[in-house]
Amino acid sequence: MPQDQPLAGRVVGITAERRATDQAVMFGRLGAEVILAPTMHTSPVADMDQLRRTTEQFVSSPPDYLIANTGMGIRTWLEIAKEWEMDTALVAAMRSVKIAARGPKAAGALSSSKLPVWWRSPTEQLAELADHLVESGVSGKRVAFQLHGNSGDELRSRLEGAGATVIPIQVYRWSTPEGEEADPALQLIDRACAGEVDAVTFTAGPQVRNLVALAESHGKATELLAAFGRGRPLAACIGPVCARVANEEGVPDPLVPENWRLGSLVKAVSAALGPE
Repeated sequence: MPQDQPLAGRVVGITAERRATDQAVMFGRLGAEVILAPTMHTSPVADMDQLRRTTEQFVSSPPDYLIANTGMGIRTWLEIAKEWEMDTALVAAMRSVKIAARGPKAAGALSSSKLPVWWRSPTEQLAELADHLVESGVSGKRVAFQLHGNSGDELRSRLEGAGATVIPIQVYRWSTPEGEEADPALQLIDRACAGEVDAVTFTAGPQVRNLVALAESHGKATELLAAFGRGRPLAACIGPVCARVANEEGVPDPLVPENWRLGSLVKAVSAALGPE
């Protein structure tokens, strides 16, 4: 086995849609066979009129806080606002708001527009962000919350329970692939159950949920979870939030890299599967 291809002969399934090609290139350079099997599609929000009304409200009457949940969400929001010729006004309004970023990607998207971050969650978890906001005092305050796909109900309930008015900002949505679009994921499930896959990577919790849901619809959920339980395939999650979802879905002890980044995820998988 060439030293520069420690994953030669290994098979890695990628469940991400976004940046899946980047993963595939990195694993391919290490010698792995890659199966591209997205279990989650990201698409623009269905109700653009509602997003425009929310954006206009944000500009005309900025809230007290903005929760920047994802880098993708912030960048997409600003890009859409630019199409409406509202980006300059939106950035100006954001500068008057205390912005709490869930993690470095959201903070990076803000930095690109020269927007200051008031506070950033060290663990990249919404629960910690909610704790900080509640401790800071949100009773009677307005909090704009950039949603991450279809998630965020727990944080919204927590803030509203503390007396805040939460303004949801839905920029994009998630869906599970259906019909022919689901075929790659179903093939990954079949090969994983047959012991032909060495690792499956996840970069977001819904990817895990959707893979298990697709396996259930395919009549192979029990078989797939048993395979993960045996460690083949190895489940590799980009961070602890994703890993927690994996545990909830019955995928035990997923691999989590020390640094919660895509490159670190690939290196961790390579270290776990490569020659000793």
